[in-house]
Parts: sequence; structure tokens; C-alpha cells
Amino acid sequence: MTDTTTARPMRPTHHDDDPPVRGTGHLRHPVVSGGLIGVVGGGAFLFGWIAGLPAEHQGTLRGVAISLISFTLVVVLLRRRMLPTVPTPARGALRVYGIAVVAMLALLPVTHVVALALDAPTAQIALVAAVVGGHFLPFARAFQAPVFWWIGGAMAMLGLTGAVLAALGDPVAGPAGAAAAGTAMLVIVAAQGLLASPRQD
Repeated sequence: MTDTTTARPMRPTHHDDDPPVRGTGHLRHPVVSGGLIGVVGGGAFLFGWIAGLPAEHQGTLRGVAISLISFTLVVVLLRRRMLPTVPTPARGALRVYGIAVVAMLALLPVTHVVALALDAPTAQIALVAAVVGGHFLPFARAFQAPVFWWIGGAMAMLGLTGAVLAALGDPVAGPAGAAAAGTAMLVIVAAQGLLASPRQD
């Protein structure tokens, strides 16, 4: 069987003499649009699950969350950088995307059943984070974008860790695991923007 993930043509997104650009002018570039989705998703997890943490820490954590979201948004939209050439997706990439999304949606109600079976209601929010993270993993190969390994792997690991600790008797671990998963998404998106070359050598 032919490997459709290698030796595929590339779609150039810039020329050698192009200057660094800001994301605000290239919102349709996958790195920029994907970064914005990451900001929204990571922020939603972070804010959604902070509400399940001890009240005395919520104010501080919301301030940290706002700072992290704002910083990531600035990196994605305003930092001048060379946007990378986008590989042509592997054959069947859209099918992989569709299957992953459907599987994620199908598993979300299962997280509630599992949390009830474990007698750990707060484990559900961490399991949701793990499921959302897991659905990113197939995208790394399908779209030749290794960043999905980092985002998906980090979210899945942190979500599962929070769920396990919640099942072991720590109710705060569930929302903490989900908040950590959202934080990981934001940090990885910001790192992708910061590590991109600001100029061409």
C-alpha cells in the first residue's frame, strides 16, 4: 500500500523575499486560524473549569487565565513571523477529520457514564478534556502538523490524570485536570508562535 503521507507536494504560502507578517493580515493561514481556535478552546476549558476549583483561588486563577489568553492572542495575531509553508494534507485527511470529530462527539456522553460508574462526578470534566485532546491526535499525520501531537497528547494526559485522581477521592482533581489541559493548549499555541522565525536567514 502506498504511503500517502510522504513525498507529497507542498503549497507555498510565501516567497523567499517575503517579509515577516502579522497574523491579522493572514487569518486564513492554518497556523493563524488554528491558533485562534486554540485560544478559544483553551480559554473555554480554563474558564469553564476554574468554577469547579476552591472559591478562594478562583479570583487569582481568573487573572492568570486572562493574562495567558491575552498573551497567546497577541502572539498569534500581532507577532511578526514567517508563516510556514503548508504541506498538502494526506489523502483522506478530511475523512480522518470527520471520523475524529464524530468519535469525539459520541464519546462526550460516555464521560458522564464513566464518571458515575467511578462514583466521581467531578472526573467527567477531566474526561471531557481527555476526549477532546484525543481527537486531535489523528490530525498530526493527516495534516502533517506535529503540533497536534503536542496539543492532543498533553490534553489527553492531563485530563486522564485529573480523572484518575478524582476517582481516587480528590474531587478538585477533575476540574484541575481540565484547567491544566486548557492551559497546555494555550501554552503550546503561544510557543508555536514564539518559536517561529521572525525573519528569513
